[in-house]
Amino acid sequence: MEELADGVLNSLLSKEKAIRRFTPQAVEDIKALALNRLWPMYTTTDSGRDFLQKAVVDDKIEKDILRELRAAMSIVRSNPRQK
Repeated sequence: MEELADGVLNSLLSKEKAIRRFTPQAVEDIKALALNRLWPMYTTTDSGRDFLQKAVVDDKIEKDILRELRAAMSIVRSNPRQK
């Protein structure tokens, strides 16, 4: 799930040119918030990886990841870290 979230987040930030608006710590906070709201998906074998990739496509998991990342971006934008 972390690899999927990384890819979707990088795409989302570059599309919206939001990468300049978020510090590296804020990007990590966004990822952590989203991953905490998504289910874990771990595998140790190639067949397990293939199964998860099929599940991502069939179940449209990327939509869930995108939804959680956008929600996390909103939270981080509204509540920046205090120095």
